[in-house]
Amino acid sequence: MTMTLLTSLLAIPVCYLALASLLVCIPVRKQPVVDSLDFDVLNGKADNLQLSEQTYVSRSGSELFYRFIAGKTNTILVLLHGSGAEGRYLLHPAQKLSIATEISVVIPDLRGHGRSSQKTLGDIDYIGQYEDDLEDLRLHLSQQYPNSSIILGGHSSGGGLAIKYAGGDHVAFDGYLLLAPYLGYRAPTVRPNSGGWVQVSTRRYIGLTMLNNVGIKLFNSLPVLFFNRPKEWSDPLQAESYSYRLNESFSPQAYEKNLQKNNKPVLVLVGADDEAFYAEKFVAVFSKNAPHALVKIIPKVKHLNLPNNEDTINIMSSWINSIYQGH
Repeated sequence: MTMTLLTSLLAIPVCYLALASLLVCIPVRKQPVVDSLDFDVLNGKADNLQLSEQTYVSRSGSELFYRFIAGKTNTILVLLHGSGAEGRYLLHPAQKLSIATEISVVIPDLRGHGRSSQKTLGDIDYIGQYEDDLEDLRLHLSQQYPNSSIILGGHSSGGGLAIKYAGGDHVAFDGYLLLAPYLGYRAPTVRPNSGGWVQVSTRRYIGLTMLNNVGIKLFNSLPVLFFNRPKEWSDPLQAESYSYRLNESFSPQAYEKNLQKNNKPVLVLVGADDEAFYAEKFVAVFSKNAPHALVKIIPKVKHLNLPNNEDTINIMSSWINSIYQGH
């Protein structure tokens, strides 16, 4: 009886690991997708842009790349790009915002993206590394520009990362500017597969989560999320997929707790015609979890042209001037 019970108990972890391994090893095939984000709305190049290209050294010893638009005030906005991208598409709105408010704007290529791809596009070293990188960037900027107010902003997944950072155990930024922020796949604001922009290997994701639950991280570099980007918008700086550890680091897992913990000024802007998210549901989410946040829905604006929209620029400028004027 005792031996039978012992055998049964030993069989449980063996079956658990076998199932997890099977889910991880099943081949992933990217399916053809008809609908995705409207890339045709991306337009406008920054004219006569005065910027410098710089790096900072993270705690891991890696040099991470960012673009810097210098302003005249003691306010700095760190503006994070969305998933699968890098910072170039944010240059035009960053230039407009800097001209309107005279603030400085920092546009990083996050680790595993663009010119901060240390090893492989779409991968990082460990879960949680993005929050460490952002804390290192904040420290770098505060040392370079003492007595400055530093705002953390982001578009789409970049906004989600800003929310995740704000709700963690880190030295806070002085405010948060969120453009159509991704709140995680469980959030009511998210359309299925983000409107066709992403394809998730659900079985592999479940298997890797099971392995991580028992401390096995050996396979966290495997890709689990794939982007549906038109071929004409692809180039060597655009990530085609994300590893498990990158995606876990980029996406909020507890957006409600993250929002509730953040007591800094927050601005949230979403396009009414956003294909990735349900714009109308952001108001309820933030009213419940961050009632101090200012939330605005901008008519006739989609997901990708939100940052560069004139109404977006005007609202961001007014918000920055009203809170950080004189800094």
